Amino acid sequence: MKCLIVYYLDGRWYGEEVEWKRSGSGTYREISRIEVPQSRAAIEQFAREKHYAIEWRGPVPAESKSA
Repeated sequence: MKCLIVYYLDGRWYGEEVEWKRSGSGTYREISRIEVPQSRAAIEQFAREKHYAIEWRGPVPAESKSA
């Protein structure tokens, strides 16, 4: 399973895909930014479909509920 780092900054969601690469006798992380949906529920669905494990970073805003 791949890792998806997700964080919220200035009213927008950002995602970074983490790939583990081999280097000599060890490994290192290669991180690349990817477009993610702009709601928490949609991000969770996107991660399930693409087989990502989500790593939430920083404060996650509360979802507003309409009456």
